[in-house]
Amino acid sequence: MGTYKGIQGESVEVLASDPSPTQAHVGKLWYNTTAGAFKIATEGSGAWAAGTNYPNGSQYGGSAGTSQNAALAWQGDSDLNPTPGAMKAAFSYDGSTWTQTPTMNRDGGSYTFGAGTSTSALAGSYYRSSPAANMSSSEEYNGTAWAAGNDLTDDQALRNGCGTQTAALTAGGRTITAPSGPITGYVEHYDGTTWTESTALTTARIGIGAHNGTQTASLAICGATNPGSVSVTNVESWNGTSWTAGTVVNTSRYLGGASGTSALALTYGGKASGTYTANTEEWNGTGWTEIADLTTARGNSGSAGTTNTDAILISGSSAAEEYNASVEEWTSPVYTVKTVTVS
Repeated sequence: MGTYKGIQGESVEVLASDPSPTQAHVGKLWYNTTAGAFKIATEGSGAWAAGTNYPNGSQYGGSAGTSQNAALAWQGDSDLNPTPGAMKAAFSYDGSTWTQTPTMNRDGGSYTFGAGTSTSALAGSYYRSSPAANMSSSEEYNGTAWAAGNDLTDDQALRNGCGTQTAALTAGGRTITAPSGPITGYVEHYDGTTWTESTALTTARIGIGAHNGTQTASLAICGATNPGSVSVTNVESWNGTSWTAGTVVNTSRYLGGASGTSALALTYGGKASGTYTANTEEWNGTGWTEIADLTTARGNSGSAGTTNTDAILISGSSAAEEYNASVEEWTSPVYTVKTVTVS
């Protein structure tokens, strides 16, 4: 015989006042005795909106920062006049204006990565086109000037980066000369003085989603696993000691952006097996959900944001424009409480 609960479902909670929508969780129904009405928590739609264009359209540059109001981007292949080429310039962003910082000390380069904040940033290894070589040097920015940091242990390009200037993590990459050369699962961490090799990724990849998590708790999102740059849906989580295969994303990509933490994250843009994608997905700690697309499908961009609610995508390349200078900023869904009409 069935039980009443099994037939009728769970009882509706009775409350004197509404809980916050996030406490209630989306879809929760309750009865508000003060209002004499049934209530439900709902979620609006998040969206990408235009920010201020990056001063010089670029791709394969480095980036860092905590939010849309405090970001930093540097180097990359650029449309900087008089001719395109890898630039040494870096620019900070306050949410409305890009301001050029002092020029970096190292050669102009691309395929670089970053970590840290807009005033305490770490610029990792990069690719120099002439003479062609992967460079292991790093630089540090203190909000006023760039200074040489210590070299990484391996010459790798197309790595990702996350963490802080004194507690950074980088994973994946390609040896010898980018864009050719073996793809690796190399992982290194930085303590502000020394780079140390750590436990390798389970799946070797390049172009992993960057700026997601910390040195001891992060996600390696997607990437490409072969010289043909075929993108994958793989996700691995890092706990400071080992990598564990996690829930895969819905749309494969490499050279995309990422923001947030290992528990709450966004991944957006990139290339899906050679074609630029506008797809954005959100991680809630359990699964990936496709949400609002970017205005312009693109990859090879900079990204920043230490939360999943304050992401920014910087420049990059799109199908229509190799050096797309546009910037997009993410506005998270607004959670609201609605009254349920019954008759």
